[in-house]
Amino acid sequence: MDDKSGRLKKKRGVTRTSVTKICKAIETELTKTDVNVDALEEMLEQLAVESNELKNLDSQIEEFVSDDKLEKEVKEVAEYTQKIITWKFRATKKIRERTKNVDSLNVPSSCYKESSSNIKLPKLSISKFYGQSSLWLSFWNSFESAIHENDSLSEVSKFNYLKAHLGGSALSTIEGFALTPENYEIAIKLLKERFGRSDVLINNHLNNLLQYNKSMKSDKYEINELVDFLSIQLKAKERSLMYASPVSSKKEKYSYPRYDSSSEKINNSRCFSSKRFSSSDLISSEIKTKTNACIFCNEFHAVGDCNYALSLSLEQRKKILSKKAACFICAKPFHLAKFCKSKIVCTLCGKRHLSILCNQHNSVLKNNTHLNENKDDNNLLNENFTLANNLCSSEVYLQTLIVSVENNDLKHYVRSIIDLGSQRSYVSKYVADVMKLKCVAEQTVTHGLFGGLKRRENHKKYSIELRNTENNFSCNVEVMDQNKICTSLPKLKDPKIIEELKQSGIFASDICLNENLCLYENDPKEIHILLGADTAARLFTGEIKNLSPDLIAMNTKLGWTVIGRSRITENDSFSTLMSLLVNDVNISDLWRLDTLNINDPAENQSRKELEEAAKEHFERSVKRDNEGRYIVSLPWIHDHPPLPDGRKIAERRLNICIKALERAEKLVDYDDVFQDWQKEGIIEEVDPMQEIKQGQHFLPHHPVFKENSTTKVRPVFDGSAKERNTPSINDCLEKGPNLVELIPSLMNRFRVGKYGKDRGREGNIKILQHKRVVFGISSSPFLLGATLELHLKIAPDHLKETAQQLMRSFYVDNCVFSVNTKKELARFISESQALLSTAKFELRGWEHSPTEDKIEERQEDRKVPVLGLLWNLPKDTMSLDMKGLMKEDKGPTTKRKILSTVHRIFDPIGFSCPVTLEPKCLLQECWKLGLSWDAELPLLITERFESWKMKLPKLNALQIPKCVREDFAEDSKLSIHVFCDASQSAYATCIFLRAESADNTSCQLIQARNRVAPLKKISIPRLELLSCTIGARLAKATISELGLEKIPIFYWSDSMNALYWIKRNENWATFVYNRVLEIRKLTNPEDWRHISGTLNPADLPSRGSNAEELVKSLWWEGPNWLRLACFRNYTRF
Repeated sequence: MDDKSGRLKKKRGVTRTSVTKICKAIETELTKTDVNVDALEEMLEQLAVESNELKNLDSQIEEFVSDDKLEKEVKEVAEYTQKIITWKFRATKKIRERTKNVDSLNVPSSCYKESSSNIKLPKLSISKFYGQSSLWLSFWNSFESAIHENDSLSEVSKFNYLKAHLGGSALSTIEGFALTPENYEIAIKLLKERFGRSDVLINNHLNNLLQYNKSMKSDKYEINELVDFLSIQLKAKERSLMYASPVSSKKEKYSYPRYDSSSEKINNSRCFSSKRFSSSDLISSEIKTKTNACIFCNEFHAVGDCNYALSLSLEQRKKILSKKAACFICAKPFHLAKFCKSKIVCTLCGKRHLSILCNQHNSVLKNNTHLNENKDDNNLLNENFTLANNLCSSEVYLQTLIVSVENNDLKHYVRSIIDLGSQRSYVSKYVADVMKLKCVAEQTVTHGLFGGLKRRENHKKYSIELRNTENNFSCNVEVMDQNKICTSLPKLKDPKIIEELKQSGIFASDICLNENLCLYENDPKEIHILLGADTAARLFTGEIKNLSPDLIAMNTKLGWTVIGRSRITENDSFSTLMSLLVNDVNISDLWRLDTLNINDPAENQSRKELEEAAKEHFERSVKRDNEGRYIVSLPWIHDHPPLPDGRKIAERRLNICIKALERAEKLVDYDDVFQDWQKEGIIEEVDPMQEIKQGQHFLPHHPVFKENSTTKVRPVFDGSAKERNTPSINDCLEKGPNLVELIPSLMNRFRVGKYGKDRGREGNIKILQHKRVVFGISSSPFLLGATLELHLKIAPDHLKETAQQLMRSFYVDNCVFSVNTKKELARFISESQALLSTAKFELRGWEHSPTEDKIEERQEDRKVPVLGLLWNLPKDTMSLDMKGLMKEDKGPTTKRKILSTVHRIFDPIGFSCPVTLEPKCLLQECWKLGLSWDAELPLLITERFESWKMKLPKLNALQIPKCVREDFAEDSKLSIHVFCDASQSAYATCIFLRAESADNTSCQLIQARNRVAPLKKISIPRLELLSCTIGARLAKATISELGLEKIPIFYWSDSMNALYWIKRNENWATFVYNRVLEIRKLTNPEDWRHISGTLNPADLPSRGSNAEELVKSLWWEGPNWLRLACFRNYTRF
């Protein structure tokens, strides 16, 4: 043994010397001014050969190394590996610089059908495609022009080139195909169907945009990186919308139907956590924050997500890490565990290593099915599969049943399926081995798969005896062995259907028998016998029972089966709701309010479909208790990461909380709140010695002091709290619809009536052992809104009108509405209290405009908050909430400081948008400079920001009427006027309501929006067209919200170019064509008119203004010329 080890080490010594010489030769060549590329390529070839030889020798020698010398051995291997990688990289980089291409593909000259010169062109490079759908178009365009359309190449050659340029999941898709001309066409078709669908590409770009902010870290995040990313994604999305269909059908006969993401074929809770997509390509996100290859399989994904690694034992994983000189803690190469500086914490045992390298990992995987079973099906999804193992998106059940298999003295129950689409019957190899079945013959069978693909396989043939579970029928069946019949199939769970079967005297073995009695390998729901058409024909009795329009029970001699589609009853563990909304502030919030009602309709549609999915899940799970309270299920995200109990962080926060309360002398008051909650039944006491159950989670809380409130101190719970590398409870819950989008429409309806009304609902907040959904959990606002909507839908007939008003007026736990008369006000208060009290919702805190008979109310100068604005009750006006805005911020002016200041100005109407434009433009300039968040800004930007901020106090004087119709006579002729304008820095739109009567004509601002111009320079006419686009969108939403569809509407712009584009329905350039198409869909082109730029009120929000100028302008009252009866004469178009 020692002799063999010695010989191997001598041989390795020679190889290492050779490697060192080659590296030195590369180093010498790289120092030359005129590098010989050919010589470098030759050295790289030699280095590759020696590297492979060295790797083999290292593997052989490792078997003879003792444990005490293993560390030294690994270090030496790592040193040489690092040396090879370093010089290989440097040489390759130099070759790239000299040749302008890497790993070039020599394309035959015949690819170019026209040759106009003898110039030597650079080698054409086609990047490998690894299965990222977002890169499919780029890859296919290159491959199609260079290879696919090259008539000089045979189909087999093209197939060879195709395989050479695929990797990862893309290569796996066609890996088993033989190199034949027919299979080449089939392979192209399969690749296009999987990676080339336009809806997949578009959704990937949208997902990239939505997910990008989640992966950024504020300490390292560069704003210019965000700008580049957004530009790339928006361009890519536009290309997908415009070109995806033509490219995918350029040279083929196939067409691909558009995926309907609102299909009914959705699985239970999976329905709203993954409803965007129907295939695994869409479910899996392609966003990668790092591009390092996996240490186990060299694919580009996180180590913890490696399916190959998951299939290995812990010893096998560590052996791979040893061979690659990788760390046993972080799985990164070139250092040992004792030198690892990573702060990774295992989510399974809490120790310092990756979870995939934990001793408990394999046992967790093995018991995963049982863990799901123990959750009362709370997160278990009824997954439905075709026999091709493809996930269906509908709740369809196949003909499954339990049969008894006998062989000699062995007898086992086995879960089976009847499949008339199969010509043969099969048994799994696992059952064949356990039952010790004797092979009676061997047979070669040709399997016909999807796409006309054919595959020949050898099978062992067995003869088995099957009996039904009642033991009154048996039959002999010839079956062939198969590694796996299909994936685990769901069992019928609908209690109504099961009860109907019992009442009809139908015993379905797959439903009634305990599945754990069956023979299975990993999961009791496994299928181990498939009865094909060769056997099924003699089993059917012809007896059928209709259970629902889409579900039937069919009798066979082996027992009853159920087949078809059925709704699934949701889980039985619920929580009662009562909460408010807490929204974390990030950079995207700055633009969220600006884009309300003016963003892309396609994006709105995608979100609406997801919201509908969330509501469907809610409606299936909601219940009501004996007291009338609603019981709802928390909307858990499907396949969310394991949620820790959170006890450590909760205890740590509690200690901090107690110290703060003691310093403020509020500890007793804080404790009184919890005591009151316990008396009210909001919380209940838990035995501290009781074992923590799986799924229980501790929420940290902290006090909030509010001296002007009846409750001076109250607890607030933090659903976003989490330890490093673990999720929070908010990370594991769906959030539902974005409620911020409701604010403008609520504010519009609030300003229509004469008497405004605002009231709150008693907020039941949080608990120690919670019996209600708590404040601080991200899904709570959605659950509250959905519950209120459900309750109002079932209102009695005499309260339907009030219920409809309430349904359109709720925002979380506040209702904002308006009526026109005092009588309507009193009736609404009385009926709404009666209506909601039946569900234990207590309405309180009523506030309304002063009525004519209570003049004394006007003497009290009192302001109440309404959807972020302040409502002055005596004056009946709306103003901005400037509290905290003028606090002096110490320290230098930074991007973070500017963003924080702008966030404090909340204006859902938009009457102050001219003022907020300036800091947004300053932020954009900072992005252009590539400044970090906390870097001190240049003097010029700092001076502009400080000058803008000094004038902000003037906004305190900015007040607009709450009621836009207060001065309108009853016989007033109403009309809507939409103004659009743009400057080099921004584009804007504003909407006014005009009322003309015999005695007076008045105007009031309804909504206004402005947006910063894109970083990429766009001509002024195109920016004007963008302003017209958002004007059309905002008008569409506003008119619908206020029910003003029947009154005249006028659209005004000072851009002749934009109006010419809109008026003429011609084949314009893509940018113009897309916007004009949308504008013409939303508006009547004949309603568009021209107005001089000096008379256009949208000029102010498009150019910006400081606070002092805005207050003086009174622009929210509309332009003076609009009050004239002859206002139509101001148009020139």
